[in-house]
Amino acid sequence: MPDTSDFRFPKSARLLVSGEFQRVSSRGRRIATQFFILLTLPVQSDQTRLGITVSRKVGNAVQRTRVKRVIREQFRLCRLRFASGYDCVVIAKPQAGRTINAELHDDLRDLFSRLEKWAARPLDPA
Repeated sequence: MPDTSDFRFPKSARLLVSGEFQRVSSRGRRIATQFFILLTLPVQSDQTRLGITVSRKVGNAVQRTRVKRVIREQFRLCRLRFASGYDCVVIAKPQAGRTINAELHDDLRDLFSRLEKWAARPLDPA
């Protein structure tokens, strides 16, 4: 049985300051799926951190909270497979608020597996 502390989502694994979000949005790589956009930026860190953006276009407060909860849960389950040293921002598209959780989970699994494959590639010498 895995250690449950590995599946926590502490504050140290989150992007909390607007400057961090802006840095990732301005310089990060973009990966898009049907319901989400992922912006990711390599950083000098020993872990991958997550920031979440869910605007009012997604829906009312209940729908936005549900979408954020699904994003956090999927990231929490997948983050041990990621290479460390990335700041990620997940932006929910408006249609994310109008779909069921199972579709959101599938879309996020696809998004995070694409991040995993992208992060595993060696950097181009430039």
